[in-house]
Amino acid sequence: MSNAILLLGFNRVDYFGQTLAALQANDAAHDCDLHVYLDGGEKAKQDEIVALVKASTFENVNYVLRDKNWGIGRHLIDARRTLFDELNYERVILLEDDMILAPSYIQTVLDLSKWSQQYCDVGTVMAYNINADSLEQQQSQHQHVIATNRHFWGYVLTRDVWQIIKPIVYDFESKYLMKTSYAKRSHFRIRWMFMRSWMSKKRQARSGKRMVPDECLSAPFPKIPRKSPTSQDAITALALWHHGFTRITTRVSRAQYIGVEGFSFSPEVYAQMGFEDQNTPDLATLTQVPETFQFTAKDQQGNTIKPRPYE
Repeated sequence: MSNAILLLGFNRVDYFGQTLAALQANDAAHDCDLHVYLDGGEKAKQDEIVALVKASTFENVNYVLRDKNWGIGRHLIDARRTLFDELNYERVILLEDDMILAPSYIQTVLDLSKWSQQYCDVGTVMAYNINADSLEQQQSQHQHVIATNRHFWGYVLTRDVWQIIKPIVYDFESKYLMKTSYAKRSHFRIRWMFMRSWMSKKRQARSGKRMVPDECLSAPFPKIPRKSPTSQDAITALALWHHGFTRITTRVSRAQYIGVEGFSFSPEVYAQMGFEDQNTPDLATLTQVPETFQFTAKDQQGNTIKPRPYE
């Protein structure tokens, strides 16, 4: 089965270098085709980032260097179009330039994606989570997976799922990203005309064996999306939800998010969203991949583990 890694970048050379170094330390990453997509424009630092990749141990890297600034929305949607619709990869691991991975991250998410195929309701998998439990408690949680509505960081998407959800994503792209810059997209129209319309429709039920029970499900957005995000990731979450898919992640995080500065982040937002205390085990120690996985519906106190809305 053909697997690809999509690594996105723009001008954060330091972040990109840290992400690339962590990815390089993942043995399983070298068995995947690496595609590096770099947005363009006057603020881009494509030459510096390409030099980093060429100095790495990755071979036969595929580069897409935009000749102007597309914005992350069009940039990422078009990358998925190329990798799935044109190159026909079965599975793509999507990484942005602001996440440090454990040495076992890539193999873990690949194994988790394959394991989840026995269920009909899993849309994406990842191994990033903010776990408030003590590191001692987390020692018994390495096989656990839970439902999540978190940002799409280091996630795996299959071509089969993409074929189902892509009409909604492409419709969003056509209506809101093609005639204006990503920074100037109409948040009002996206929320009140696009998102509200889809969230008001009846959610489609998947037919077959489900992993996630109803009590562990929560919609990523309300039907009245006053403050909902309007990113392409948010629309991907919307499309997955409408088509009856859920998202899962390992309970113990195998990565750390480092994007203090970025298009949607500042030190204040980073702290507000809890990233200053990610409570992750030492990533260097996470070298073993779980032999199997177990969906977990309850915490140690017997409370249902139900994801918060998308944030």
